Amino acid sequence: MYSHERKAKIIDLLKAQSSVSVNILADMLHTSKETIRRDLKELESEGLLTRTHGGAITNGNSRSVGASAKYGDTVLNNEYPFALRHVRNIPEKKMIAQRAAAFIENRDTIFIDNSSTTLFLMDYIPREIHLTIITNSIKVLLEAAKLENPNLSLISLAGFYNCNNYSVYGTRTIKSAEDFFPNKSFISCTGVTLENRLTDISLNEVDTKKALMSKSKETYLLADHTKFEINGPFYLSDFDAIDYIVTDKYDYTPQTGNNIRTITSKNNIKIITS
Repeated sequence: MYSHERKAKIIDLLKAQSSVSVNILADMLHTSKETIRRDLKELESEGLLTRTHGGAITNGNSRSVGASAKYGDTVLNNEYPFALRHVRNIPEKKMIAQRAAAFIENRDTIFIDNSSTTLFLMDYIPREIHLTIITNSIKVLLEAAKLENPNLSLISLAGFYNCNNYSVYGTRTIKSAEDFFPNKSFISCTGVTLENRLTDISLNEVDTKKALMSKSKETYLLADHTKFEINGPFYLSDFDAIDYIVTDKYDYTPQTGNNIRTITSKNNIKIITS
């Protein structure tokens, strides 16, 4: 089992019972106590739990898993830390990313946003194709660097560093985005609803997404089933800004299913299931 999969199970267990022990986790996850202690230490460093003698507990503060990023004394958003988002719904995100990666072609110039779903694209991009990647995500840059693939050209947008979300943001980011015209953008969002369209939770990054989406020939929305009929606090775009929705197979309620069909048919959006 991979580290991020273990961490996802640890977080899920903490959500259910507020405390966990190293011994039980080692038995449940079929790994050593040393490995579990290392996982707990890393999760604590990311602000997702508090270690105790023999285990861990939740932080006891509902805002701890959604710590606000601040600029001066002004709270700009209430986004969940990237580390927490990255360990949620991993199987679905991987399948969606694999399906979306099939649309990446040789000599493409693409924008990849700073979402936990689009990050998995790096696992499925064919190594032999020549590709230019534009991103505001530090995580995307790091994952791309690990590939040691000379066919990848990486362009980092400028801006202030958001340590809560491993991204860059601000007026400098928007300004640097004006220099590029990607032929494809791969984004995610917090929520998709018929009434409020695409919404997001990070005010810092909404304008960056808008800037690159508006200049892309095609925009792919990567969204698992948990994103539908959910609202984020900030408006991202209308449906006419996207061309494809890549999602997982899920047995939606009749109402949600009807809403998705309305969204795709009225806006000429192609829906692709993983």
